[in-house]
Amino acid sequence: MSRFKSLINKADWLHHVSTWQASGMTQAAYCREHKLNATTFNGWITRGRKVTPAARLTTVPIVIQPDAPVASALSLFVLQLGTGWN
Repeated sequence: MSRFKSLINKADWLHHVSTWQASGMTQAAYCREHKLNATTFNGWITRGRKVTPAARLTTVPIVIQPDAPVASALSLFVLQLGTGWN
């Protein structure tokens, strides 16, 4: 089976995906109306949902201010996450 390179670039596909999401149409109906390959379109939707672990990380600044002078470099600290205490 041969593969054909898409004539639509990544930015155009992403635009189609966001336009489809706002349209309220089914994927099939949107693809028919815009003469898009439904399988390729679904692939772009799937790729858009996959996020690399690095992209999900958020840097949060913290400031540690001890109440009293620290006697040891191995002090205990508690980190509270949105899902509970860890």
